[in-house]
Amino acid sequence: MSTTLAEQATRNGRFPLGSAQRVDPKARRRTAHILGVIALLVVCGLAAVFVVRAVQTQNRVVLVRTDISRGAVIKVTDLAEVTVGSVQGVSTVPATQLPTLVGQRASVDLVHGSLLPEGSVSDVAVPAAKQSLVGIRLDQGRMVIGNVTPQSRVRLVVTAPQGGDPAFKDANSSREFPAVLIESTAALDGAATLINVQVAQADAGLVAQLAATNRLAVVQDPQR
Repeated sequence: MSTTLAEQATRNGRFPLGSAQRVDPKARRRTAHILGVIALLVVCGLAAVFVVRAVQTQNRVVLVRTDISRGAVIKVTDLAEVTVGSVQGVSTVPATQLPTLVGQRASVDLVHGSLLPEGSVSDVAVPAAKQSLVGIRLDQGRMVIGNVTPQSRVRLVVTAPQGGDPAFKDANSSREFPAVLIESTAALDGAATLINVQVAQADAGLVAQLAATNRLAVVQDPQR
């Protein structure tokens, strides 16, 4: 009795070409479903990480809405809240302080569109009574390195003339003047720091003269 090719292949443990076992369609759909769920979980996890990082880098700070001159009283329309990202290295004021700023005075000139820096608003007029503002250019090595915030108390110490004998002494050599730093910025040439300080009105003239001959250095003591 003759046998078919299929029967012969079965007996020999082999299957003819084209007779491979078929995959169960239900198993195939189940595998695809599992892979889809895994992919969805991965996407959701990445989205969660992105959202958390975005929230962590968002900060609500105070924005200056109009140009405000030094000494002007802050009005409710002058400032606003704004959300920004990471502001490392930039002085800002948290938006939660906004209600306490209205009615105070600007300690420095504030520019429309800028973020309000810490210490730039005070309840004291600038310059205060019997005080004067003096602008000083300080070469490198004569200004404290770092972020000295507005309203910080400092001392202006008289030094020897620039490039002169370090042992030079005159009537002003041992003098120093208490001052309040109002604002500071880097000079355009990058080689100096420009500051405005508030000093006693009686000392303003001498401080200006010493500043003009580059004989002042800023010293900052612990803030009390």
